[in-house]
Amino acid sequence: MSQLCPCGSAVEYSLCCGPIVSGERVAPDPSHLMRSRYCAFVMKDANYLIRTWHPACGATAFRDDIVAGFAHTEWLGLTIFEESGSDAENTGYVSFVARFIEQGIPARLLNVRVS
Repeated sequence: MSQLCPCGSAVEYSLCCGPIVSGERVAPDPSHLMRSRYCAFVMKDANYLIRTWHPACGATAFRDDIVAGFAHTEWLGLTIFEESGSDAENTGYVSFVARFIEQGIPARLLNVRVS
């Protein structure tokens, strides 16, 4: 049975973010990178999250915290509002909201670029 991609695209995971998360394909733009990272949170894939964080944040140092967070968080959905920048520029911005429940409390992560 095929599984729809958690990113909200209404496409099968194996045809959408799955190949990006597995490393078979590179995210073609900031929006796909954000969608694939959201999927990694849903699928509890700390390796992909760490691989795609900027090296300066030192994500490997808090791997245990990332993994521990998986046990207490249920991801409910992702909405992307806007994307700017491109792969060619090596910089991109995505405005989004990710909805989740953490330790039984509904919450959201809102990231909006202010120009």
